[in-house]
Amino acid sequence: MTQDLTQELTLLKKKLARETDARKQAENLLEAKAFELYEVNETLTNSIRKAKNNSSRLNAIMNSIPDGIITTDKDLNMLDINNAAEKFLKNSRIRLMKNSLLPYVCPDQTNAYQDLCNKAINDGISGIEEFDFKITEDEIIATEVKISVFEHDDEYFLLHLIHDITRKKERAQEHKQLQEELAQSAKWEAVGQLAGGIAHEINTPSQYIGDNLHFLNESLAQIFTLLQNALILKKQSTADGKYADLNQKLDQLIKEYDLAYLIEEVPEAVKQSSNGIKQISRIVGAMKNFSHPGAKDKEPFNINSSLETTLTVSRNEWKNVAEIEKNFDENLIPVNCIPGAINQVFLNLIVNATHAIAEKSSEMGKITITTRNSADGIDIYFKDTGCGIAPEHQKDIFNPFFTTKEVGKGSGQGLSIVRDIIVKKHKGTIDFQTTPGQGTTFHIHLPEHPKEGSPPC
Repeated sequence: MTQDLTQELTLLKKKLARETDARKQAENLLEAKAFELYEVNETLTNSIRKAKNNSSRLNAIMNSIPDGIITTDKDLNMLDINNAAEKFLKNSRIRLMKNSLLPYVCPDQTNAYQDLCNKAINDGISGIEEFDFKITEDEIIATEVKISVFEHDDEYFLLHLIHDITRKKERAQEHKQLQEELAQSAKWEAVGQLAGGIAHEINTPSQYIGDNLHFLNESLAQIFTLLQNALILKKQSTADGKYADLNQKLDQLIKEYDLAYLIEEVPEAVKQSSNGIKQISRIVGAMKNFSHPGAKDKEPFNINSSLETTLTVSRNEWKNVAEIEKNFDENLIPVNCIPGAINQVFLNLIVNATHAIAEKSSEMGKITITTRNSADGIDIYFKDTGCGIAPEHQKDIFNPFFTTKEVGKGSGQGLSIVRDIIVKKHKGTIDFQTTPGQGTTFHIHLPEHPKEGSPPC
């Protein structure tokens, strides 16, 4: 019996040893698998961390780009946008997500935008084209757009690069305006030099004519005195019966030449010719003063004299259209101006008023020009009885190239140049009051001593 217990105990020990070995193997296997799992977990964690870092870096790069970048699906639904695009569209990223980009494109350009997207899908990338984006009812932004395509998870997506070119277009417009003004200035200078030369050529013979007419006027008075005495002598000799043949011949010539008419009309003709030559001299003087390029720097300037000169030069424009009423302050102070530029302002406003009156009706209108002193300079008013300015045009009249005239009858530069000269070059102000159908009054304020570098009013 003892022997049986011993054998059974031996078997139990062997079984326990086998189970202990199996347990150790299982523990070793579990430890090895746990280590493998740990390594896999670390690798996955590092990958996730690296992916997050890459994503953050990519987002940082995208958000550092000043142009708008928008990712859409092929139906143009927005999936991701950078900060610049969010600011450009003036809406939050959350509100923009899943919404279509197309409604932001101006309605008349949506078909062209879709064509550009289709070109990008077919070719992988599009060219650069200009589009206007309607951000709000009152704000439209000019842009350049380039679209490219990329693939992810077997799907195609569009990347829209949107560059705001508003400032670029403004600079182009400013450059174009500057070129126009330079061309206008060169044209004025050339015409001015030509007119000045013509005025000089006219002035010399005008002086001869004026001097000769003055001589004739004085000589006629002496001749008529002699003639009167000769007639008295004729009358006396006739009464004495002397020189009958000569007196008869004189009577015949007096009747034939209508001496009474000549005595009355010749002095009047000479007087009218003298007045005419004086008017020519005034016009020639006005042409010389107006057309001479003069100083390009500011100098004390007589505004009343400038207005008189401009009215004389432009008389042919307004004489059959409007009467001129002048309310000039006789004590108007001189102001520092660029004479040629101010002359151009006055000419543009007078011509503008004349056209407004002619557009209203064929009846004679009226242009009233008023000058007066103010606290720090002078005020000048140009009032006309023309057609006025329509409400929808009032905000645009000083814009370059804006005109309501027919093609070929107006460049749209007149009032733009006026504002540029008054505001930018002379630090003054210009505004207007208008009543459609009744007329317009332009008001100019010029400071006595413009402050260089002061902001435009």
